[in-house]
Amino acid sequence: MAEPAKDIRTAKPPERKAFKYPSEDETYVRRLGSATLAHWNELSDELRAKILGEAASVWDREYNVPQLGQKLETFVKRYPGRVR
Repeated sequence: MAEPAKDIRTAKPPERKAFKYPSEDETYVRRLGSATLAHWNELSDELRAKILGEAASVWDREYNVPQLGQKLETFVKRYPGRVR
């Protein structure tokens, strides 16, 4: 017997695996983050929103930072001279 078709409108996307890295790779993660900020204003609003969303949910050694999403947005806006 065939399974009923799933309704794609209510189906949840597959859970993404968290990007985890060893401490010796942290310098690369920081540099990629800095490079992303250097080109922040060149990115589309949609891509910026995706990056901020991912950054708010990504694994990190400093787990459970209160209001992280809001703090990330404030951080990006705090450095307008560095973010071209």
